[in-house]
Amino acid sequence: MKKIILLLTILLIGTCSYAIEADDSVDEIIKKTFNTGSNSLPKLPQTSPASIQSTNFLDVGNNQEKQKIFQSNNSTKQTDTNIQKIPNIPQQVNVRTSKIGWGKKIPVKLNTNVSDRTQKGTRVVFISQAPIYTKHITLPVGTQIYGTVVNSHSPQCLGNGGLLSIKADYVIYNNKTSYCEGNIISINHNKVLFNNIKGKNGYIKGINKVLKPAKTFYNKSYKVSKKLWNSPGFIIAPITYLPGALFLTGDAIVSPMIALFHKGERVYIPKGTTAEIKLTAPAYIQY
Repeated sequence: MKKIILLLTILLIGTCSYAIEADDSVDEIIKKTFNTGSNSLPKLPQTSPASIQSTNFLDVGNNQEKQKIFQSNNSTKQTDTNIQKIPNIPQQVNVRTSKIGWGKKIPVKLNTNVSDRTQKGTRVVFISQAPIYTKHITLPVGTQIYGTVVNSHSPQCLGNGGLLSIKADYVIYNNKTSYCEGNIISINHNKVLFNNIKGKNGYIKGINKVLKPAKTFYNKSYKVSKKLWNSPGFIIAPITYLPGALFLTGDAIVSPMIALFHKGERVYIPKGTTAEIKLTAPAYIQY
């Protein structure tokens, strides 16, 4: 037992001495390759405080990237300097207004010739035909109300007639302009639906126009066959009647399709035409 303990002790001492020698050999190799024994170190560059402030410690990348960063910084500074304050809009003071309620109907006369070919945005002038009473003022007869053509087109196929739509925009009273909003509800005492003045539909009229030649031919053949029926030549009466009947029947079948290509009537409103405007929003008249 004592021999075994002595043998283990000799082995431990041997491994420790070998490790120390290996460690010293590695240290000598590092000193020879890197010359750690000398105390000479490279000199650091001399810098001034101004250069320290001008240097960019995030100086990473090539020169092009540096220029992009520099330009972006300058652009942000320029945008900051170009920002302008919103100007103060002067508000009108001491403006007196009188209200015309929503739904007020105003009889007027057109002072402008308009039609379905009038372009959008064209100004239209109306002249009031009755005094308009408010709480504080009364707008006399002859007050000018201005409108604008908001939609128009000429007659189209499928029998559609022309279209004209006008809206009232503002009123001039006592040389002051006041905003209003209104639609035309009647022209020459004829009702106008949805502020659309439309020409009459021409589809049925187109069918009658297509059938007119066939009706004329049928009436002639019928008269001839009727005379033959009351004469000795009554045998040939059906021969004269059948062409007219066949032509009228065929034309009646085809006429609904041909009438699709016919257009409706035009819209033309001359100066002096009576109309009626209905306000769709309250109007505040300056006075």
